[in-house]
Amino acid sequence: MAGTATQGAELYRKTGTAPLAGPLVASPIVIGGRTLPTRFFLAPLAGYTHLAFRLVLRGIGGLGLATTDLVLASMLWSERRKSLDLVETCPDDRPLSVQIFSGETGHLVKAAIWLQEHGYESIDINMGCPMAKVNSSGGGARLMCNVEGAVSMVSRVIDAVKLPVTVKMRLGWDASMITAPELAVALEDIGVAAVTVHGRTRSQGFHGTVDREGIRQTVAAVRSMPIIANGDVRTTDDAFSMMRETGCAAVAIGRGAMLDPWIFRRIQGRANGETDVYEPTADEQIAFLSDHFSLMARQYDDFACLMFRKFAAWYGSRLGIPEDLEDRLRRFESFAEFDEIVRQIRLRHGERMCSVPTALVKTPNGPVEHW
Repeated sequence: MAGTATQGAELYRKTGTAPLAGPLVASPIVIGGRTLPTRFFLAPLAGYTHLAFRLVLRGIGGLGLATTDLVLASMLWSERRKSLDLVETCPDDRPLSVQIFSGETGHLVKAAIWLQEHGYESIDINMGCPMAKVNSSGGGARLMCNVEGAVSMVSRVIDAVKLPVTVKMRLGWDASMITAPELAVALEDIGVAAVTVHGRTRSQGFHGTVDREGIRQTVAAVRSMPIIANGDVRTTDDAFSMMRETGCAAVAIGRGAMLDPWIFRRIQGRANGETDVYEPTADEQIAFLSDHFSLMARQYDDFACLMFRKFAAWYGSRLGIPEDLEDRLRRFESFAEFDEIVRQIRLRHGERMCSVPTALVKTPNGPVEHW
């Protein structure tokens, strides 16, 4: 795998053109000594990528690696209940990486040691979160403003554990401070196993479009470390063109997986040469909704009703849920009410008139500093 990444970066340096994905997309990838079955990963999403969501996506197929919701390092090693919920896992939830964040090196080190002692297999350090409450404490994307300090922090974590350590970052803080290529090179030098690059700056938040050229420049900067591209991948074509245009070794998908839970199945099918685009039946769509909620209820009991509401705006359009029933899913309060809503969906599946997912208008508005 390392040779493939090196060849892609060298081709870009010589010609300015990223290599075609070709057979690469169908092959496994090795990161940190672990062989991952596909090159298409579930990116961490705050508030969403919990155990139930990871398991229900794995059940569909095509997912190479999943990463947990980001976890505050100090809350993890002090074993706060919410943090333990975020990293809860099971044998079927593999391969898995746990994403931690902090502005304090000591806290990251202690969290990494805790993860190793509790049997986890990989650690991802967040340097990409744009949220003010994370950046104000020196974590998330704020770390990219001081390359030397960020590298020193990650080096301490690598020295403290035997687990593979990866990093997720953005292109930089803003358009005047693009540090991803420089930081990726320095991280490769200290032994980071892979870097995921979200193709926006912190100042962009989730607005604007992903800068694939910025990702490609990061790919070209490193020698052989896998660069995983992230951002605005919502279809199979998006995934393949991302690999083709950037020369990345793998693709991480976040919001695209909530808009279309079958995206990994579709991508892997195409990578394997399937000519028919996989389309889930109405029964499969409804089963997905029920299975996700059941898995969440298994972990959170009655609290799952509140937690599941936010998924309704992402799922409604893709799962053929009529708008009025999607609205009920955003407000339901009991298991019995959920079952009744599903019964109604089964009777009225496909009535929905609007094909635009409600969630697409729910992205935070206003300056990112106010998030």
